[in-house]
Amino acid sequence: MSGVFICYRRDDRPGFAARLAEGLERVFGAKRVFRDVEDIAPGTDFEAVIVERLREVDVVLAVIGPGWLNSGYEGRRRLDDPDDFVRMELITALEAGKPVWPVLVGGASLPLADTLPEDLQPLVRRQAIVLSDTGWRDDVARLIHALRPLVKVPAGRRRFLLALGGVSALAVIAIVWRTIGLQRSTMNFELVGKWQAQVVYGWGDRYTEYIEFNVVGRAIHGTASFLGVPRIIEEGAIADNGNIFFVTRSEAEAGGERRRLTHRYRGSFEGGRLLLILESINGFGAYYPVKIEAERQ
Repeated sequence: MSGVFICYRRDDRPGFAARLAEGLERVFGAKRVFRDVEDIAPGTDFEAVIVERLREVDVVLAVIGPGWLNSGYEGRRRLDDPDDFVRMELITALEAGKPVWPVLVGGASLPLADTLPEDLQPLVRRQAIVLSDTGWRDDVARLIHALRPLVKVPAGRRRFLLALGGVSALAVIAIVWRTIGLQRSTMNFELVGKWQAQVVYGWGDRYTEYIEFNVVGRAIHGTASFLGVPRIIEEGAIADNGNIFFVTRSEAEAGGERRRLTHRYRGSFEGGRLLLILESINGFGAYYPVKIEAERQ
């Protein structure tokens, strides 16, 4: 059985894990999204089921909220307990060579390696995905886009959708897909090229920033400058609704310590302009979101 395993701590913003599971289930089906609260029957050997599912799934999502690292019990940090289920789940997945993706929610940052038990430290070398309240829909769409090559939509779900309306359903689906295809082609044409914007950051500095896009299918490639320095675009994609999202990275320094800074862009077109919201997050905290209005060069 393939699918997605959601690893989360029940006392650390559990609502985010439930909300994420619902979004993934709409795309991949409930049987391909595993979350222990709903998916382990009473009286079952909890640990045995967890280990079995971890061996079967395609990818593990480690949901990390603000209280994930220091959650404790009776004066002891849970992560330091070898019998802690979150620790056990992640170590099992890492040792099995499963893709483990940290998913940051509630404004959390990726922990530093030296704050984790040694056998969990490989987790921080994985690329994290941020799900914010303000951009939840686009963020989850970006996550689903990244998961699609690993977790396929069951064929039975596709056959069921077609069976609902017979020939009429096929006709409607064909029209919808032609329309989506035309919209995407138009979007690709509008997006490709060089863009320029005057950006005022939260601390008052103004920079002329440049963005250069190339599009292959629904994937966005290119560069976007931050503080005047071009950064490689990662995880870029065009969503079904025509919105775009992409990520770039840089480094920040505070108190003599350097940490990676993640820049998350999401936006849309309006009247020939590219309207973006930039959110920058690192281990020291989050910067205030910046509005960017770019014009084609």
